Amino acid sequence: SLSKSGSFWRTDWFAGVAIVLAVVVLHQATDAFDAMERRFYDFASTSTSRQPSDRIAVIAIDDQSIANLGRWPWSRDIHAKLIDKLAAAKAKTIVHATFFFEPQVDQGLTFIRKMKAVLGGTPDASAANEQLVQLIAEAESSLDTDAILSTSIKNAGNMLLPSFYPQGEQQGKPDIALPNFVLKSTLDDPSGFSISANGAQLPIESIGSSAAGIGHLNPFTDSDGSIREEPLLVNYYGKAVPSMALLAAAASLNLPAADIRLNVGESVQIGKLKIQTDASALMLPQFYKGRDGKPAFVQDSFYDVLTDKIPASKYTGKIVIIGATATGVGTLFPVPGYPALSPAQVVAHITSSILSEHFIVRP
Repeated sequence: SLSKSGSFWRTDWFAGVAIVLAVVVLHQATDAFDAMERRFYDFASTSTSRQPSDRIAVIAIDDQSIANLGRWPWSRDIHAKLIDKLAAAKAKTIVHATFFFEPQVDQGLTFIRKMKAVLGGTPDASAANEQLVQLIAEAESSLDTDAILSTSIKNAGNMLLPSFYPQGEQQGKPDIALPNFVLKSTLDDPSGFSISANGAQLPIESIGSSAAGIGHLNPFTDSDGSIREEPLLVNYYGKAVPSMALLAAAASLNLPAADIRLNVGESVQIGKLKIQTDASALMLPQFYKGRDGKPAFVQDSFYDVLTDKIPASKYTGKIVIIGATATGVGTLFPVPGYPALSPAQVVAHITSSILSEHFIVRP
């Protein structure tokens, strides 16, 4: 009986069952296999010889810019000045990774408008009064930085702005309906081929309505906090909102959001570019490795471009992505090959990945 018992424990089928059970328990009780897959993806992504697109440039709101232009947030006419320079230099597409969710009202503007209202109701039309009215109008114009930024964005005609959609299950009707200036960048998605969102944070209408498009800037992080996937679409109650990277890639090809095609469960297509995705429109982008200790996308200082130390002509015909990298401004995310990247840099990598068809496909 001892001999039979010993041979039972050594049988192939028993060893096979034991191994399968051990693997199942390890998978269910730990993060071992997911961690192994993440490490393999990181290795594969950073071991390739693929090169980033030279059509993309990054302008950073860095520590030098903060030191010279003042603490964050800046007056919005500062952003307007840079946009004017890029527009004059004929940048192909301008992508701003800064959220403009709230109006920026100078305290002096409130009193200027009160004075204007009082003078407007006074019948006195003396020359002094007319001069004062004109002066107040000039002050109102210079202090209304939202209007200044809106005008610059409208004049540029190729500016993309971000929105944010908290992820979650949709259980009823939305708290807010998407305004027309956002809807023009969305697609119908009745099948839910995208990540579900149950809230929306949008640019204020005075600024957003001047933009060429509104994309989402929703980071999709793994359990370790790293970004490895890009939600090309976010579903807001039947409307698919393209990501900033997808919208930038389409705009650079002179294609509006309406020309983005959804191949449900398989891919997203812009023009002849077909981006393989999973069933939730998530893609695995290529994160490009740096060279000689420098990142794949070398970033120029906002201040250097604003003061013409770096000529705006450098960005002619390019996709220009503007975003914060300064200490304490915004959030940095780890990605394969980099311990921390700004949202602007992440958008640069993913936009290049889309345009060059450098995404990674999971069998």
